[in-house]
Amino acid sequence: MSHTVEQIALKSSSPGTQRFLKVHRFNAAKPGPKVYMQAALHADEWPGLLTLQHLITELMDLDKRDLLRGEIVIVPYANPIGMDQRLNGVVLGRHSFSAEGNFNRHWPDFSAVTKAVRDQDPQSSVEQYRQALRKAVAQLPTQTPLAELKATLLELSIDADIVLDLHCDSQALVHIYANYRQRQDSQLLAQCMRSPIVLLEDEPGGSPFDAAHILPWIAIESESCPVSCFTATIELRGFADVDDQLAKVDAQGLVNFLSAKDVIQAAPSMIETRVLTTDLEAVDSVRATATGIVCWTKELGEWVEKGELIAEVVDLLADSPAAGRTAIYSRTRGMLFTTNIGKLVCEGDNIGKIAGTEVLVNETGEGLLSL
Repeated sequence: MSHTVEQIALKSSSPGTQRFLKVHRFNAAKPGPKVYMQAALHADEWPGLLTLQHLITELMDLDKRDLLRGEIVIVPYANPIGMDQRLNGVVLGRHSFSAEGNFNRHWPDFSAVTKAVRDQDPQSSVEQYRQALRKAVAQLPTQTPLAELKATLLELSIDADIVLDLHCDSQALVHIYANYRQRQDSQLLAQCMRSPIVLLEDEPGGSPFDAAHILPWIAIESESCPVSCFTATIELRGFADVDDQLAKVDAQGLVNFLSAKDVIQAAPSMIETRVLTTDLEAVDSVRATATGIVCWTKELGEWVEKGELIAEVVDLLADSPAAGRTAIYSRTRGMLFTTNIGKLVCEGDNIGKIAGTEVLVNETGEGLLSL
């Protein structure tokens, strides 16, 4: 058996407290790719936490049967800092209380590192690039708890062939964010995860965790040096979708993907899924047109037409409630795949997303994932 469990100590923000990461490693005797997976980098997004518990159990069984190849690294909770951020009993794990921003934004871009290696020797191997990336990560600042956490997660993941970051939305269908260069692997992952939506982009803005792993390879991409890390963010439905049944389904989806990539030596058992693969810039980021209570006229998974009524905002100040409704219309033809769990909205709030097929005008000047 190759399974080991490591505990990595982290800085604490106050005396008398302790933080650490747990890391599960499967180092198989048979050579193969390195896979890295983590959950709850946004520490209030919990479906992935349970999914990885089921996945670890599955991998332990597969390990006993000598069916694993390469190395699999799993961080079952990636953000103990955010998980500790409770206010009036509510975990607020998306942004750091230390004023260092969104936990899944502003990750370093190591493109200059790989470019320097290429400029020194255009024939450098993938392993030489990875050595340089590991060295660059080792030199990252660690003076704050969050800086140290980021450096630690990158130390575990920067040299992986496959990086999967598990998140969730407010209320949503399973969907996947990935780079357009990796369409084939993204669609395979979607089939394995039964995800009806794949959103492809070049760089989503905001420098999320997955971008830190692919941008260094895009910077040196050539016929002789292809992008050597497949990275994707998997959104496992919504905040409330945390239960054993869903987690087992999602864990099996990850097993299927690893089987399809020959990390697990077993045939995948997939269910055919109709997948809409589209451009991230073709997503209608639905905005509230007024302040009040939002009432959706469409359900998650429904197709809508451009200009179709999809929701109304009820004005709580209206003298005539029946007349005090403001319509929201779709800007595109596509599938409604996320809605906001909060029903009291302010004008301009992002309250849902529709995956369309035509690139839309950016009305806010910000990236879809900039917040």
